Amino acid sequence: MANPTCRRLAPPPVLQFCRSTQRTWPLTGEDAVVKLLLARRRRDAAPAAPAAPASIAVPAAAERSPIRSLGRAGALATLACLLACAAVGAAGCTRPAPAPARPLRIALHSDPLTLDPHLRNEALTYSVMRNLYEGLTAFDAEMRIGPALAASWENPNDLTWVFHLRPGVRFHDGRELTAADVVWSIERARTLPASGFGSYVVAVDQVRARDRHTVELTTRRPYAILLNKLAFVLIVPAGSPPEIRQPVGTGPYRLVSYQPGVRLALRSFDGYWGGASAVSQVEFLPVPSQPARVERLLAGDLDLIQEPGAENFERIRATPRCRVLEQESLTVVFLQLKTQRPPLSDVRVRRAIHLALDRPALVAAVLRGEGHPVGQMVGRSVFGYAPDIAPPPRDLAAARRLLAQAGYRGGIDLDLEFRPGRQATEIRRQLAEAGIRLRLVERPWAELYPRLLAHRVEFYLGAILAPSADASDLFDAMVHSRDAARGYGDGNFGDYHNAALDTLIEESGSTLDMLARRAQLERCMHLLMQDYALIPLYVPWALFGVRDDLVWQPRRDGYLLAREMRRR
Repeated sequence: MANPTCRRLAPPPVLQFCRSTQRTWPLTGEDAVVKLLLARRRRDAAPAAPAAPASIAVPAAAERSPIRSLGRAGALATLACLLACAAVGAAGCTRPAPAPARPLRIALHSDPLTLDPHLRNEALTYSVMRNLYEGLTAFDAEMRIGPALAASWENPNDLTWVFHLRPGVRFHDGRELTAADVVWSIERARTLPASGFGSYVVAVDQVRARDRHTVELTTRRPYAILLNKLAFVLIVPAGSPPEIRQPVGTGPYRLVSYQPGVRLALRSFDGYWGGASAVSQVEFLPVPSQPARVERLLAGDLDLIQEPGAENFERIRATPRCRVLEQESLTVVFLQLKTQRPPLSDVRVRRAIHLALDRPALVAAVLRGEGHPVGQMVGRSVFGYAPDIAPPPRDLAAARRLLAQAGYRGGIDLDLEFRPGRQATEIRRQLAEAGIRLRLVERPWAELYPRLLAHRVEFYLGAILAPSADASDLFDAMVHSRDAARGYGDGNFGDYHNAALDTLIEESGSTLDMLARRAQLERCMHLLMQDYALIPLYVPWALFGVRDDLVWQPRRDGYLLAREMRRR
């Protein structure tokens, strides 16, 4: 096929056939020129040329040399002229060498908060870490739990689990995965002072290596969802430092380089037990600005962007080679209120905020309809969702009355903190109509998250993901009172405390009858919603902008796993 940017074609190769070996190879340099000219002499003297094989290009008749008789000396005399012509042609138009494959570029709203898989229980960070590390179990894109580093397991009694490790698994540095690594990792997630993953192992009592490839785990009480929770305890080599800065996992990708604020570069791990990945190189790029992410996608600089914004859908869809992908999510966007100091310590003020919000209008203004209002802290796809808790209708009169009863007849002033990408303008407008005046404080995620960890945020607009599609993800980590010794409450940044609710949360974790457990989780949700320490707003769809040569189906948990992606 002709090159559309280069009309002049390079001359076909001159081939030499050897009768003894029955092989053909290209000639180069002086011998090639001589052979070509002599071949033309013989061809022109012959009455007719036989048909040439389709794979070998032959000069057209108009290009034949007028030379009828030419010996080797004459051929050599023309060599300089031919080479000069080739040089002129090359200078005028050359066929470019194929460009090396560009890494798959994925734009996120922030850098991961850490490269340590046990430090920050945060969705973006975990999403990136899952490309490098694995757990004993894993969820697929439809939230079905299955084997990962554990090839199989048994549950011989209500308190004992035995895991058999997948043979032949190696870490990125070549070390073999053993039971000692699994024991070390689970204990690390339980006991690391700054661990954010204690809530996933609250039921674990002991873990030990039976042999090199067998792990025995015992729980404090029957725990029906242990397999779900272990998917989030990623395995690191035994002896890893208190803070891991150079990731060494068993995942399908290994770290190549990391420049905070610029890019995190990964390459497929040749020794991965699951075989080669379709995409060999991946870059995660922090692009906090939503408009900048969209512009770079449309320009072809990015392959996939997180949170493109519903207001940009038509631009993306109208741009050649771009499209929007969406998936029902397991996320709830909410308001978190610290309840220790006035005015938010008064439940009447918190309820006034709850009633002053028009959730359908929020969905229309912020999501352009790409989501639905919610009246509780999990969506309808999560086990433990209470069908009888509906989003309340807006009641401005009741909201103003509650503020007046609390002693704030003239209204209140609050700072609302959030990261880039969260849209708070409509919330401010709605609450202002009830006398609740907001100052919007947008902070970079790398600045805001440490403030949350330090319990310094009084009023926060954020989102909670139930990554195992079970309401215990919310209750164990974010609602239960902080109990570092047992792992509860490691995400309770608002210092919420309800002793009765704590008890019910723990009871639900030890119930094996799933229908009874569902009823307990629904009761937990009713108790939580009566305190208004967490005010749910809506469930957004998981939205992504992509180039159309990327083949990928978004997961329900929203995680970006490059192994599930390929180019057309």
